[in-house]
Amino acid sequence: MTVWDWLIVGVYVAAAIGIGVMFTRRAARSTTDFFVAGRSLPWFIAGTSIVATTFSSDTPLFVAGMSRTEGVWSNWFWWASAIGQLASVFFFARLWRRTNVLTDVQFVATRYEHSAQRSGLRIFKAVYDGILVNCVIMASVTLAMTKIVTVIMHLSDQPLFTMPLFGPITPAAVVLMVLGGAAVLYSAMSGLYGVVYTDMIQFALAMIGSIGLAILVYVDASRGPGLMANLSAAPQFKQALLEFVPEFNAMSLPTVTFLLYVTVVWWGAAPGSGYTVQRLLACKTERHSLLAFLWYNICHYVLRPWPWIVVGIASLIYFPNLVDSENAFPKMVDLFLPVGLKGIMVAAMLAAFMSTLDTHLNWGTSYLINDVYRPFIRPRASARHYVVASRVCMLVLTVLALLTATKLTGILDAYKYLGVLTAGVGTVMIARWYWWRVNAWSEISALLASLATGNLLALLLPDVKVNGAVVENWFAVRVAINMAVTLVIWVGVTFLTSRTPCPQTETFYRKMRIAGPGWQRMRRQTGVEPLTGELLHATIAWVSSIFFLFGLLLGIGSLLFHNWHVAAGCLAAVVVGGWILSKELRRIHLSPEPNNKDNDGDGQLATP
Repeated sequence: MTVWDWLIVGVYVAAAIGIGVMFTRRAARSTTDFFVAGRSLPWFIAGTSIVATTFSSDTPLFVAGMSRTEGVWSNWFWWASAIGQLASVFFFARLWRRTNVLTDVQFVATRYEHSAQRSGLRIFKAVYDGILVNCVIMASVTLAMTKIVTVIMHLSDQPLFTMPLFGPITPAAVVLMVLGGAAVLYSAMSGLYGVVYTDMIQFALAMIGSIGLAILVYVDASRGPGLMANLSAAPQFKQALLEFVPEFNAMSLPTVTFLLYVTVVWWGAAPGSGYTVQRLLACKTERHSLLAFLWYNICHYVLRPWPWIVVGIASLIYFPNLVDSENAFPKMVDLFLPVGLKGIMVAAMLAAFMSTLDTHLNWGTSYLINDVYRPFIRPRASARHYVVASRVCMLVLTVLALLTATKLTGILDAYKYLGVLTAGVGTVMIARWYWWRVNAWSEISALLASLATGNLLALLLPDVKVNGAVVENWFAVRVAINMAVTLVIWVGVTFLTSRTPCPQTETFYRKMRIAGPGWQRMRRQTGVEPLTGELLHATIAWVSSIFFLFGLLLGIGSLLFHNWHVAAGCLAAVVVGGWILSKELRRIHLSPEPNNKDNDGDGQLATP
């Protein structure tokens, strides 16, 4: 790191704080401004902000490390989610925007009748996601950033001093405390406004740094006899590492895992949740929400992964005996990037850390304030009071996340554990939009069953590791079992607890006008017809978008690793899928008018 590199980092941090100052007054007007940017975001800003948030500092580390040790096909662990998230684009994005809630947790108060179980469900989801899940994610990006700054900045791993509760404080920890403090400062000042506009800078830096690194690595690794020959000469390299799918000659664990990824695991991603829904709720209109999530999917799954995968695979040439595979990415950054570009990459990684931190602080706080504090503790306070309470809550969440970081040891393992823990809830989260019978007891039973089954499976079917590398990956199997068990339980509970539609269900249907056989009884009861052709056009658009996106994703990888026949097939999928998708986008019903009246969470429009 030279003076020029540090200057680039300093300019970014100053710009982020400046943006926070710029939007401070606007964010303080109301919780709508603070949490969903006054529902004013255009699709490009909202979609790019989601991508920037998912580009957290830990993402390049675990993608590069996983590709190096398990192979390219192991990325189906997260690629498969694209199938579900493309379903979100066409089936759920516009519906989320139509609800006008402030958080996805608040949806339960709009969808289900008022009861003690509805209130309990809302509080539990807000606390579980807002504190537990949130702190684990923020802790994981802090752990990743510690590895990055230690390697790239050549910092000592010896502690400078010890703090009560937090333990030994290393030089890297001091750097992250300063950056984390800056993130807390501008996100507390400007709410979601500051978050999304700093995300724009972060995404630009991240893509420049990642693509620049991948080009330098790819060119260098292709010298002499060529890329494939140099890889083959690496001691730890195996040809199977470059395969997009595992061998199908026998029904092995990798084969079963892949099949479960593309058929079952993605269901949980379909209805949307968390900060992704927050961005959809912040969009100007339903049209902007759909386009925002489509843009996110293209950037997230097509533009981002290959630079990290190329760096991870090529690291086998330069660091063949690396013990911790998650250190491959920062070591390659330190080895290859020159002055200036290294500063951009470091700034991008620091920005990724700050971007993920500010998003999760804002999102987690929105749960705790909008879904616990406001409805159940201080229901009649002023708008200013809730904004001040939100800022205090951010500070508390920051401390909890730092405490969690001291206990976390692995990045990918943490994500897999959380992924299994609530995997069973995905089916009820889809069904609550398309079946009138789903009620609060349905979600409660699904949550309890999923948490219990997920923890039991973590004990009975753990991944098997040898020298830090996963040799038996049971993640997808655990997810599938959890989903099956939970599905049986919540469907049974639903039939026992929901026999006739309640007034809240009718109110919800009249507002949303959702099509499908699950609302047939409500159509007869209310006489309100659903929006014409919604499901048909959405289904065609969804299928065509899958061909388009995966054609691009796998086509780029085929070209990079000289698999010309597969690349040609992928090009055909891109052309056909893209043509059908462009036609169907014009046929899907989307409200062109903004609807910015907030829903108070009880099925009624909130008063100012």
